[in-house]
Amino acid sequence: MRLVIKGADKDAYAPRPDPVLIKAMARAHRWLDDVLAGRAKSFAAIAQAEGISDRYVGRLLPLAFLAPDIVEAILAGTQPADLTAEVLLRRTNLPIAWADQKTLLSFA
Repeated sequence: MRLVIKGADKDAYAPRPDPVLIKAMARAHRWLDDVLAGRAKSFAAIAQAEGISDRYVGRLLPLAFLAPDIVEAILAGTQPADLTAEVLLRRTNLPIAWADQKTLLSFA
């Protein structure tokens, strides 16, 4: 949880990369690449190899399809303060259209 207080503090808007969010995004991309490249037979095989549930893999996978500028903002730490891995994983309705993603996630 992060408390955001708007004020005159110049560091209030300093980039703050979220390592949990970055790790989740990186895992989603790696898993997708593993399946597409044939290094893994399925997402179920990835779940078994990593000792996690199929459901968790399925919840993380949509992060591999985020708009490039959303990914860049997350990596730079300039995403909206309330955008966390937990928030993204709860979104079962993440749109595939990048413009819709930006609107839904407060980038637009």
